[in-house]
Amino acid sequence: MMGSLPSAATTVRDILCFHKLDRSIYDKLLSLGMQPVTARNVTALWMWLELIGIDVIANVRDNRDPTVVASFAAEAELILDYIRQDAPAVNDAAVATIPLTAGLVDEPLTLRFFHAHRDVTVRGITNILDGVGVVIFDDRLNALMAAQEVAARAAEEGGYRPPAVPVELCAVYRPRLVHASEDRRSMFVTFSKGYPLRREDIMEYFTQKWGDCVERVMMEKTVVGMLPMYGRIVFKSESFIGLVLNGEQLEMTDIVVHIKDSVWQRDDGILKRSYNSAKLKRNPK
Repeated sequence: MMGSLPSAATTVRDILCFHKLDRSIYDKLLSLGMQPVTARNVTALWMWLELIGIDVIANVRDNRDPTVVASFAAEAELILDYIRQDAPAVNDAAVATIPLTAGLVDEPLTLRFFHAHRDVTVRGITNILDGVGVVIFDDRLNALMAAQEVAARAAEEGGYRPPAVPVELCAVYRPRLVHASEDRRSMFVTFSKGYPLRREDIMEYFTQKWGDCVERVMMEKTVVGMLPMYGRIVFKSESFIGLVLNGEQLEMTDIVVHIKDSVWQRDDGILKRSYNSAKLKRNPK
């Protein structure tokens, strides 16, 4: 459930109370066998959709049929997959349909909408993950909250004084202001042999794809005449890592991206733009 809370002295407990429904949706996705990172991304997507008038969360909450909930979740994963792709089959109407989600709005809605506005979509999701999501998806804080509620109910039924609220729950809620460490926000880049990329190419690729999401790009230092083979991308938020890889085993997974080189090449008298490839890996923890 998204909305507004009083800004003055909002506590962690206030956030957990206000977003109890969102946490229950996350827990429901976990019960369906979804990985935590994917479940967080799906829940954050639905929270953002609620802000723009597409209330998937209410429909998932009210539906007791796990197959319907799983179908909504599958559509959410399709949306997340589409915003990761550079050139998905958005012109194929059969492929681009998301009937359950689209059925919640009067205007036509397909995956093309999310691909066309993927920078806004990603920014909305990461703002939630880096904001209230830090509290909503914290298992320890939720366990403290649940224990506190059980103790408070027991005290009320027994007619004795309720226990004090844990200090962690009384803490004033502050959106994440300090970045996670660079290691947690980094991905390695391995260039194909003979196809180097400039740091500007990598910055441009992710900026065009998802907006202002890269803090810096570092390239391997080489001697004169030797092309770099390795680099590292530092994102502005750790949440981008989760959206890029969606819970894969990060150290073992390569993601191939195609980045337009800035050099035009001549082939049989025809000018064409070359495409270079880079493999991305999560920086091991």
